[in-house]
Order: sequence, then C-alpha cells, then structure tokens
Amino acid sequence: MNINQQYISERNSYSGQIPRYIVIHNTDNYSTDADARAHAMAQYHGNFDGYSAHVYVDDKSAYQAMPYSRGAWHVGVNYGGRLFGTVNNRNSVGIEMCVQAGFDYDKAFANTAEVCRRLMSELNIPADRVIQHYDVCAKNCPSTIRAKNDWNRFKKLIQEKEEENSPSGGKKITLTEELRVILPELSRGCTGTAVKMLQVFLQVQTDGIFGTETENALRTFQKNTNQSADGICGKNSWTAIAVHMRENTYAGY
Repeated sequence: MNINQQYISERNSYSGQIPRYIVIHNTDNYSTDADARAHAMAQYHGNFDGYSAHVYVDDKSAYQAMPYSRGAWHVGVNYGGRLFGTVNNRNSVGIEMCVQAGFDYDKAFANTAEVCRRLMSELNIPADRVIQHYDVCAKNCPSTIRAKNDWNRFKKLIQEKEEENSPSGGKKITLTEELRVILPELSRGCTGTAVKMLQVFLQVQTDGIFGTETENALRTFQKNTNQSADGICGKNSWTAIAVHMRENTYAGY
C-alpha cells in the first residue's frame, strides 16, 4: 500500500539511527478521529511530548512521520522485557497500528503487516527481527493484537511474504558441486560486493562500506571463533564464515 509522506518531520527524534529491528505497537487511542493521518499530523506539529513513531497505519491508510534514518522515542521504560537494551531507539523502526473508534481491525491488521513487509524489504530487516513492543519492555503493546492472540498470525503473514521474495521461494537448496571462490582480504575502508557479503553474514548494515560497525562485528566474530581479533577479514576469517554458513550454526555475534 502507499505510505503517505506528507507529514514527515524530525520532531522527537535521535540522530545516529541504524535500523536493525521493527517494533510493532498500537496507539491505544480510541477517539473517533484518531486515525493514521491525525497521529502523523500531531507528531508533525509537535503535539506529542516525549513520544514519536516512524509510521502510523489504520484501516485505510499509512503515514510516515519520520525518516527511518532518525531514531524515534518509542521503546519506552523497561518493565522487564527480554530484549530491552538489545533493541533501542537508535536501532529500531516503530510502527503504530491505529485503533480509533469504529475501526476495522482486520483491515488495520492486514495494512500494518503490509507496511511492515515493505519496510523489511526496504531496510533489509528479516522477519525474526520484527517484534512486539512487549518483547522490548514488557508493556502490554500492541494491546489489541495481543488481546486477540494474533501475534503469531502477524508473524506468519510477514514471513510468507519474505519467503515469496527469496530467490528460492522459501525452499532450501542443496549444492551438490563444490564452488571455489577467491575472496579478497577486507579491512576498514574497503568497499564493494565482498564487503556486502561480509556484512550480511555479520548482520550489520549492508552498505558495502567497511566501517566501524563492520570492523567491531568482525572482531567479535573472530574472538568467538578463536582467531586473532585484528578486524581484518582474510583467509582464516572467510574459512570460519564458510564453516558457519555450511553448518548453519551462526546465531549472531
């Protein structure tokens, strides 16, 4: 669906955002006119005190209210959430499903899933990094989705689309012939496709530029695989990466 960008602003936002997660909320605003446009306008005009989100979605429309490159004030206070600290306002995109009086839940739910899928594709965020606000800080949010026990259905919707868009259609492919590929030694300042391959494996921003985030993630990987943590991806590091990819044992370093 189309995401209206008429009311984008940087109000109540942080610099230095690198989106790695998507957090799903609902507004808990049951007023008659509290739809996506109304929330985006309110944020645009500075009417929210200490709160913001990237996208508002209702049963008819979606409005982006902030650049995805800016961090929103949406994670909140920790009440015991398992991912608090891992997910924060500078590494996540907040999507709010609007629940105004008389809204069509099924349409709003489907629209929110569609917007989420679009952002997953645009920001290179996998389905396993789409989470409830509850997972971050243990707040009962998105309360409407949770009240209907609908979170698993939401995840299924976005995962099905993710599989459709994968080259294998979501099916595993077994290679029966050995492939020999010569990969270059990479270090800070390198750019290009090989850097992107490394970044995908390390689960950092895939921009093709070997910077601080990539170097730090590589050093951690090297340390955890008993290598010299020099931040240079040479033969030993590429070999270790190939082993983890073949055995599917990589769980994020």
